[in-house]
Amino acid sequence: MRRAVRSLVIGVVAAALAAPALARAPHRILSMNLCADLLLLQLAPRARIVSVSHLAHEGAQTLFPGRDAGIAINHGAAEDIVNLKPDLILVGDTSTPMTRALARRVGARVVEVKSANSLAEARAIILRLGDDIAERPRAASLVARFDLTLAALAARPAQRRPRVIAWSGGAFVPGAGSLIDDIIAKAGADNLAARPGGAGSAFDVEALIAARPDALLYGAERSGPPSLHNAQSQHRLVRRLYARRSIAYNDVAATCGLPQSADAARDLRAALDRLPTRSLTP
Repeated sequence: MRRAVRSLVIGVVAAALAAPALARAPHRILSMNLCADLLLLQLAPRARIVSVSHLAHEGAQTLFPGRDAGIAINHGAAEDIVNLKPDLILVGDTSTPMTRALARRVGARVVEVKSANSLAEARAIILRLGDDIAERPRAASLVARFDLTLAALAARPAQRRPRVIAWSGGAFVPGAGSLIDDIIAKAGADNLAARPGGAGSAFDVEALIAARPDALLYGAERSGPPSLHNAQSQHRLVRRLYARRSIAYNDVAATCGLPQSADAARDLRAALDRLPTRSLTP
């Protein structure tokens, strides 16, 4: 009898402790950041999402078409917070004092979704947001698939290690400490922009030709399939050298820390394996 009573007491206490946590589970989530949008759409049931940012549709169209259909959009304005009355607001790395003040006014909590600079950080961000919105099991499921994808890559080392640059006609070139740099490394390639003296800066045609990468990587348009027309450079020598050595990657998955970021590494490995083996000649 005592054991039964003790078990009952423990059960009641456990339920009492769990109740506040359940009460705090957000049911009206508003996202004001693209990367947060794309995570939220994968983690939370539609009924708990009151709004995503106006940027969400293009990213969703690339990753999971239609998942954002019917969800209100916001432009990060004060009226969006006041009118939609969320109980949780997702923002990027920085949130303005106005956002926090309005959140207090409507009784909402503000959660900052950090930027991912590596696949390990992406993994942690997914789990953390799962906790923040009371969807840990769903987050754990997505991370399990993420881990399996990367484990499969690690179990099959690349036969060669091509030298690449994520280059779009001299625009900013991501170097060491960026998510795309880690994706490149996991795919089994060497990011030339991560070497000393070349990281995170403009890379003109002359510098590109001098570096002689085995392939050029460029972010595909979010609203359409990868195409060589996405590449900004039209220099005749670049076109001739890299006509068959230009690889499109999903710029959303390579910019935001998402479950699909692991897929980006897998897909890049497959594309790198298809590169011609002949040497580059000007």
